Amino acid sequence: MTRRAPLFIAIALSLALTMGCRMKSDMNLKTAKVSSSAVYCLFDPSCAVTVIDSSTTPIPMQTGGTAFLQSRTFMGKPGTPASGLYGYEYRIDLEKAVQTKVQVEEIGEITYMPCLRSITFEFGPIIDTLDYDSDGKAGDLVYVVTSGSPGKIGLGSIERFHGLLTFNFDSPLCVGSPQGQGDSTFFFGLASAKPPRPVEATIKETAGMGAASPKLKKNIKYKVQLHAPQI
Repeated sequence: MTRRAPLFIAIALSLALTMGCRMKSDMNLKTAKVSSSAVYCLFDPSCAVTVIDSSTTPIPMQTGGTAFLQSRTFMGKPGTPASGLYGYEYRIDLEKAVQTKVQVEEIGEITYMPCLRSITFEFGPIIDTLDYDSDGKAGDLVYVVTSGSPGKIGLGSIERFHGLLTFNFDSPLCVGSPQGQGDSTFFFGLASAKPPRPVEATIKETAGMGAASPKLKKNIKYKVQLHAPQI
């Protein structure tokens, strides 16, 4: 038994290192910046998709105006590169959300202008056979529609862990002031072989007001519904 111990330890370390490498390689996903026509041509010969499932969900932020998450699903038509696949797109819109006044214990009334930093939800296996940015190389996983569609905030890092995807924005996504419009993301999307189902997503704020007092939560989160593939 004593002689076998070093062998067992070596095997365990080897497995741990292998799993660690797999987890590390699975964590960060790259994005392809695309035009709306380029990506939709993969799903429909007309280069304009027909949405089969759509929702606009309010984000329960403590602001004036409205903040919402858009979620929509469309399907690849026969004869297209995405034939039989489902496209999923998302967009967060704070353009009509504005700062407000709130009372903070030990501080008093402050101007609250929250910003969002990420959204996380369960997605499952991602199709990796499409060439979203038309560079001649298939394997794109996530795309961001930076032209031909509304929005101005893109994606930074994207982390995948045990079926959960976390999309971090490339800059804070903030509500507006009385004199200025709030931010919105570009549409960002990915494809799956599975049809849609309702899924709960978690949207996180930046530190913002949470940094103003130790009695406030520093990780403010919002739960919203969107459409994602069946698992």
